[in-house]
Amino acid sequence: MTSIEIAGRLLMSALFGTVVGIERQWRHKNAGLKTNALVSVGATSFGEIALTSFGPGGSPTQIAAGVVTGIGFIGAGVIMHRGASVQGINTAATLWAAASMGLAIGQGSYQLATYILGTVLIVQFSLQWATNYINRRSGLRVAHVAYRLSLGFNPASTENVRKVWSDLIGEPGVSVTSYSEARRDKAETVLEASFESAQDLANDAALLGEKFAQIPGVIHINCEQVLGPEPE
Repeated sequence: MTSIEIAGRLLMSALFGTVVGIERQWRHKNAGLKTNALVSVGATSFGEIALTSFGPGGSPTQIAAGVVTGIGFIGAGVIMHRGASVQGINTAATLWAAASMGLAIGQGSYQLATYILGTVLIVQFSLQWATNYINRRSGLRVAHVAYRLSLGFNPASTENVRKVWSDLIGEPGVSVTSYSEARRDKAETVLEASFESAQDLANDAALLGEKFAQIPGVIHINCEQVLGPEPE
């Protein structure tokens, strides 16, 4: 295998990995353009090492097995458990596909690598609408957005504050992760709470603050988003 062919495979792998990474970068994932490109190039490099160092009659299957094991560690690193949701699984699967594509290029299977690239793009772009449609039709509500609420109010306003809070947590897809009320002094009660809301039902923090602010006797309020939505 000539130096030009080796360089060509690496460039092709970088290009294919970049194309795959565009979709992840567009969704603001940590494993975006550069990560997918490097995973693809890395897999291609190991594939070429298997051929150049061990020769066609060597043991490229061992190199391939090492790539599979290594990409498993990278994939595990991008999967995170946040509140009631698990995020990063699609990104991990994308890295897995990028590695297989790069390994195919490294072994000289250009047609196979092209098929893998096309399939990944179809799954990531064309099937997204189908995923959203099924989720809507099935009534799926998954908590993605976390909020922290801090509210100080006159004890006389307790009933009205609790009513607004009850209306909020009564919405589909909203789950409470923590809640506490404490009397700071005779003139103020402090409510501290954290809750999560499904992406398509997430209330804007400012609007929620306005609802509490309209209650007579509210002294101070702070409602902020802790984690933004992380669609796969």
